[in-house]
Amino acid sequence: MRGQPQAASARLPATLPGRRWSTWLEQTSARRRRAREQRLETIERLEAEQRRARRTGEYAPDVRRLW
Repeated sequence: MRGQPQAASARLPATLPGRRWSTWLEQTSARRRRAREQRLETIERLEAEQRRARRTGEYAPDVRRLW
């Protein structure tokens, strides 16, 4: 194919420099870390509310969920 004019047009187009793989990995891991932290904060908050409700006597277990 060397020297043939068709060979130049048969090549793959040059890619534009975009986001690198490492950048994508960093962004994905940061997003997952934030989501994990938010889940843990929500769980801690709900458990604290439930403990407070039990202390004050407001807590009534949902018997439908026990079965």
